[in-house]
Amino acid sequence: MSKVFDILIIGGGVAGMTAAIYGLRAKKSVASIEAGAVGGQILATGRIENYPGMAGVSGRELVEKLKEQVINLGGEFIDDRAEGIRGARKDVKTVVLSDGEAKGRTVIIANGSTERKLGVAREEELLGRGVSYCATCDGAFYRGKKVAVNGGGNSAVYSALYLSEIAEKVYLVHRRAEFRAEKGLMERVRETKNIEIVAPGEVVGLVGEEQVERIRVKTGAEVREIEVEGVFVAIGREAKNEAFLSVVELDKDGYIKAGEDCKTSTPGIFCAGDTRAKSVRQLVTATADGAVAATGAVEYLNLLETR
Repeated sequence: MSKVFDILIIGGGVAGMTAAIYGLRAKKSVASIEAGAVGGQILATGRIENYPGMAGVSGRELVEKLKEQVINLGGEFIDDRAEGIRGARKDVKTVVLSDGEAKGRTVIIANGSTERKLGVAREEELLGRGVSYCATCDGAFYRGKKVAVNGGGNSAVYSALYLSEIAEKVYLVHRRAEFRAEKGLMERVRETKNIEIVAPGEVVGLVGEEQVERIRVKTGAEVREIEVEGVFVAIGREAKNEAFLSVVELDKDGYIKAGEDCKTSTPGIFCAGDTRAKSVRQLVTATADGAVAATGAVEYLNLLETR
């Protein structure tokens, strides 16, 4: 691809599309590189309840509106996978694709992160039909129902406490007897009457045809089935930034180091959304990052023009 874009965005999720909208409204040429489905992980959310002013919309509906907005503003989508960046410190940077390359004066990395999976049969098949990776996103669908949370860190415990205010019963399943979560949080869990701790316990199976109906949990030599309609997996997330290791600075977990200005360690390269090292990864923070990163890219471009 010979065209040089003002802003190249790696990732077509909510953060990336928000960045595209802000860049395009600043009259810059923008292309988003996405190998999978445009929209990313929000597509799996059947109903969004926690995005200001958009309660009740599905993830797919939100993505369609964002994509339409990007296209109407003149943005382009490149259906390919980004495998690295060459010439990161040059005025024109090259994003290496699995099939060719794309060039941009600035780059915004918005490739998200991936949830650590349970690794059991039918997990992907039942995603959105009882399997979820976000209690605050999907918890409202399980009001008055029985659910399970799998994990032993703060995120899992926060999820269990949040769900305890919505669900009839919450099983907190952790493979070890000891939890990594803060002691104060565990005290709250033990004081919450509708939370039952199942530890040590390992989720080894999902039962249900069209919807999760039960989970199989291995406790010692025994495997028991627990009746639930939802299981929330909270065993951490994984960054996928190995391709950019030589270009931007990563933290110990592989997330890109950047402050609230979304600037990476390399001038002209920004990041947005779940790929960035931060404490809160939600739809609203992804859109905020996209706006901030694009604004920074536009400012960088304007400075280049004054040289």
